[in-house]
Order: sequence, then structure tokens, then C-alpha cells
Amino acid sequence: MELVFEIQASDFDEEAKESDIPVVIEFWKRTCGYCKKFRPIYEQLPKVFGDKVKFLKMDMLKDLDNLRLAESFGVEETPTLKIYCNGQEIGEIIGYMSLIEVVSEIEEILKRDDLCHPHKWRVSQDSLRDTVKSLI
Repeated sequence: MELVFEIQASDFDEEAKESDIPVVIEFWKRTCGYCKKFRPIYEQLPKVFGDKVKFLKMDMLKDLDNLRLAESFGVEETPTLKIYCNGQEIGEIIGYMSLIEVVSEIEEILKRDDLCHPHKWRVSQDSLRDTVKSLI
């Protein structure tokens, strides 16, 4: 079962802005070495956060609409994660990070935003530990 879904610019409003739960979307490029290195880490995030957060990805170079959308959001480097809650962008993470670092950053962004009800997004340490072990 795929837990990170690839979307196109035409899907963005429905999948990201109209979601009932927070959304993390990775903007990436096929030609980006750090994106390739980050892919297995990003694909583990749904296992860490469970059904509390939706994870999406968009290949910026797949078509011109994807590239225009990413540029309209100020995406210049990849990988870039944009975090949305209640239809509003509440944060971003730019560049490669380890699993523990990216989980911590996402949690921090969700906790500091009043729209996301911080108490709901705390990651289970058991879930994080099990996911890290599965990568080793």
C-alpha cells in the first residue's frame, strides 16, 4: 500500500488545501541527487505520523503546470517540503535531512501553529523507534 501519493498541480487544491488533516507535500525533481537520497526517508514519514498527517509529493519537472505551481510557492531548491493546515501554508523545510531531523521539524511546525491543534500531532516514540530500526 502506497502511503505517499504523487499529485499534479491540478490536484493540489483538493488534496492539500481542502484536506481535513495537515498535509506535507514534497516538491522534488528527478534530476536531484538529494531528492533521490531523501525519498526512502520521506516514504517512512506516514508510518511515523500515522493517519494524523497526509503525505504527498510533486515532481516539479513532470509538466509545466507543476513547475509553475512550485515556483508560485517560492520553491527554488529541492527537496522542499511545504506544510499545510486548514488550507494555509504554515511552514517549509528545505533540503535533505535524516528521518529524526525531519520528524522533529514537522512536529515543531505543527505544534507552533494554532490551526493544527498541537496536542494531536505528537509522534509516538515507539512508532519513531520502530521506523528507524526498519531502516537500519
